[in-house]
Amino acid sequence: MAERRSDDRDRGDLLSSLLSARDPEAGTDSASMTDIELSDQIFTFFLAGAETTASTLAWSLYMLGRAPEVEQEVHDEVDRFLTDRTAGFDDLGNLPTVTRVLTETLRMYPAGWLPTRVVAHDTELAGIRLPEGTTMAVSPHIIHRREDIYERANEFVPSRWDGVKPDRTTYIPFGAGARKCIGDQFALTEAGLALATITARWQLTAVSERPVSPSLKHLPAPRNLMMRLTSRISADTASGTPEQPVR
Repeated sequence: MAERRSDDRDRGDLLSSLLSARDPEAGTDSASMTDIELSDQIFTFFLAGAETTASTLAWSLYMLGRAPEVEQEVHDEVDRFLTDRTAGFDDLGNLPTVTRVLTETLRMYPAGWLPTRVVAHDTELAGIRLPEGTTMAVSPHIIHRREDIYERANEFVPSRWDGVKPDRTTYIPFGAGARKCIGDQFALTEAGLALATITARWQLTAVSERPVSPSLKHLPAPRNLMMRLTSRISADTASGTPEQPVR
């Protein structure tokens, strides 16, 4: 940050963008971010833009490995539109099955498993009085698994989203309202491109048949998930590329 502040060239990256940001309502001395604010923003980008997406992809690939019919639908779809090339932004409109898989994965394993909110005014919820300033914890995981909201709530059923738009009051993997994650569309795009590209080239199968449980230390990422990669590209198969077990 010190180097960048001494050189005001725009390098076209995240740090340059944050350094050039100005608050139009702030005074001249406080219009730009402090080093602490920059550090906080950069850390948030790394956490929200890397770990959460990685967790969602891991769960998606794990669930596909346990649902052969859905996995075959995904493979048919990516084979039809991608063959063995990397997915691009313009491909997403042709990959509805990939989108449904991600939507269902985020329903079952939302990356933000227990966000908190502070009550802005005295209010009442389900007969309980909540004074202004009360900190509340909200669990998308519990809401997404309610049988009165979702049929077969504990099952991986991507087809439930065929022609159905998620309800913003009962489907909240990115939160809702004024504090909804600002990067929700970016995350869905990033994860969609990654999942399409991976499934076009590889088939992933869990090494163990034991169900994988989430680790709740930081994010609900799958704990001890080991999967075996088998190449789906004929050239690799013909050359004898071995299967690769990965964590």
